[in-house]
Amino acid sequence: MNRRGFVKTATFAAAAPLAHAPFAAAQSRTATKVLDFQTLADVAKAEQEGEVVYYGHDGEAGIGVLLDSFKKDFPKIKTSYVRLQTGALYAKITAERSAGRFGVDVLQLSDISPAIDFQKKGGWEVHVSPELTAYKAEHQSAPAGHYTWGGVSFAGISYNRGKVKPEQAPKTWKDILNPAFKDGVSAKLATSGMQHAQWYVLRKLYGNDFWQEFAKQRPKGFDARAQLFDRLSKGDDRMCVLAEYAGYTLFAEKGAEIEFVAPPDGLPATAFFIGVVNRAPHPEAAKLFVDWALAKRGQAVYQNQKILLYGSLRTDAPPMPTGKRLADFKLLFPTDWNDYVASHPVFVKEWNSIMGL
Repeated sequence: MNRRGFVKTATFAAAAPLAHAPFAAAQSRTATKVLDFQTLADVAKAEQEGEVVYYGHDGEAGIGVLLDSFKKDFPKIKTSYVRLQTGALYAKITAERSAGRFGVDVLQLSDISPAIDFQKKGGWEVHVSPELTAYKAEHQSAPAGHYTWGGVSFAGISYNRGKVKPEQAPKTWKDILNPAFKDGVSAKLATSGMQHAQWYVLRKLYGNDFWQEFAKQRPKGFDARAQLFDRLSKGDDRMCVLAEYAGYTLFAEKGAEIEFVAPPDGLPATAFFIGVVNRAPHPEAAKLFVDWALAKRGQAVYQNQKILLYGSLRTDAPPMPTGKRLADFKLLFPTDWNDYVASHPVFVKEWNSIMGL
């Protein structure tokens, strides 16, 4: 990951309106300290607005934990949300905006492709949070203030110990092609940003035919990681090939007979991208929420709540509850963001075919 890659990624978004006069004036405000973080929001006005509408991709329980934590800190601001996988979520918000409906304050996506497209369309409000000083430039939009990498999730392989013989246990990514697993394999659907990331980086490692070989396993696709690990724990599937570390730790702690494998070639990883939406109905509450989410206070929720367990990209972040830091894992990110974004239509078509859709 480097700054040059992000600058390149942003080039096709350069024609988008990057600032709006009313907000530009607001950006001249001096940051104020509230609780233990800095914000550019007018907190009194945010409390008068009394609501923040959040669109996100996490599971219902994960979003609930996040929003409940914010409400605990700001009890005068109620929260509401829409939860969909990133592809469906982005389709929903763009359709709403095309119809002249602007009802969203904060948007969180799990794929950089729609985040950049939303910037191109002028969908993000330019909010340069004072908390961005704790984030490297490569973890911010170009220019800064549209969206920020709010945390990282990554995935390996997981299998059910009672359904997989020790000698068949996968150790590398190529092991997921073993015919012994046919009809017992799960992954996510094409609406998942993490699934796009895995498809892309493994295709780069092993060639364009890798996933066509995988299709012979007749995998089943699901919407959320909770579904994947629930099925794996029950033995409905023998192996999950998109086993997010957060989902594994949560189910393993509950006693599930599952194993996590980190192939030596590395683990596909993706960030989530969060920002204030342009023409938000509750603009001060939206800015307050994003500042809170990027601050240590919000990051502690994302990283420490095991139903979320996103590794924080703050330069001052502590280890995750497992004792691990992001640096302890070999993470695989795309190295050419332009190519990654351009690959999305190819991914959707191929992945839907693999899933029999």
